[in-house]
Amino acid sequence: MAIEEVHDIVIVGGGISGLALSLGLHRKGIKSLVLERSEVLRSEGAAIGVHGNGWHALDQLKIDTELRKCSIPLTGMHYEYLKKDDKNVKTYRRELRCLRRKDLIETLARYLPAEQIRFGCMVTSLDFDHRANLHVLTTRDGAVIKAKVLIGCEGLHSMVAKTLQLSPPKFFPIWITRGFATYPDGHHFGNHFLRYATETAIYGRLPIDDKNVHFFVTLFDAPAGDMSDPEVAREFTMEQLKGAPSEIVESVRISDMETLSMRQAAYRSPWAIYHQNFRKGTMTVAGDAMHIMGSFIGQGGSAALEDAIVLTRCLSNAINAPANASSDEKWTERVGEALDLYVKERRPRLLRLTLQSYLVGTLISTKSWLVKLVVIFLLSVFFGGNNLNHALYDCGTI
Repeated sequence: MAIEEVHDIVIVGGGISGLALSLGLHRKGIKSLVLERSEVLRSEGAAIGVHGNGWHALDQLKIDTELRKCSIPLTGMHYEYLKKDDKNVKTYRRELRCLRRKDLIETLARYLPAEQIRFGCMVTSLDFDHRANLHVLTTRDGAVIKAKVLIGCEGLHSMVAKTLQLSPPKFFPIWITRGFATYPDGHHFGNHFLRYATETAIYGRLPIDDKNVHFFVTLFDAPAGDMSDPEVAREFTMEQLKGAPSEIVESVRISDMETLSMRQAAYRSPWAIYHQNFRKGTMTVAGDAMHIMGSFIGQGGSAALEDAIVLTRCLSNAINAPANASSDEKWTERVGEALDLYVKERRPRLLRLTLQSYLVGTLISTKSWLVKLVVIFLLSVFFGGNNLNHALYDCGTI
């Protein structure tokens, strides 16, 4: 007979958004259960850039000071081009650091009670018990977990997003390779974010500390064959960087094979963010499950952290409300209203982020000069030519 258990809040997915939400709720004295399909913390992927808005969210979770010790501040961006001698240098006035995904995930998990994260727990089906007003999750090993509130934080292929009938993410015709490079004797790149453009790729490099850098390579040509093998992905990426300075190609050559990956750039369209219903009853989504947007403006991770703060605030205000309305029906009603507030607050912010990311992605991927001119015009109209204003956002407190 299958084991059944009931929890107030179940979070599917132990990535950035899922763990950040669980930690936010924990800080407010609210228990939750995170279901993670892997057997260990899911720290695959190289690193993420965290802008000032993301650091504000980490401050609310009380882990910002610890994480700042893991990375150096980046003070500017250098733009360079293969067939041009000119360089464009911009200075950052707000905080930007590059964090190892592993450092962020492990720090989030460290401050959670061990029993709040359940590993090796792959959800295979999701139903709703109308009689008991509970979400019913069945796992691969046959366990049945029931939840009063269900939050989907399981990324691109979210089962919760599918249950909400969200449209599937779309893909740009470009591929992105990400990885780490380690220089045992130290690197000479300082604390600048470099972007270098060739005819077939755009290379980006963000120093993490004095010996480690994170790089990404946006590739315009579709790879042939299976790029899940990091060795194959590395060789293809290096071929696309022919003509680039040797130090750029070298960073890919010496990259850590355990963290190197190549994936097609996925996104949820601004139109989908504008009109789709992200809440049904006491179920919603956060992070990439809600708003995957590619990495064109570097806000995917920080936006997921913002989600966690806003959702924590909305849920805690509802759950910790005075007990004069303590019946199950009233509790469910308050939580539903809280999720509506969450979606209402996040929608305009996410619409702006996904629109900017979509336009930049289109600008990079299209071969039509007419489309490029239209996109440049739209970026100027909607974002005033300042592509870093997205980092000025304040998601508030928990």
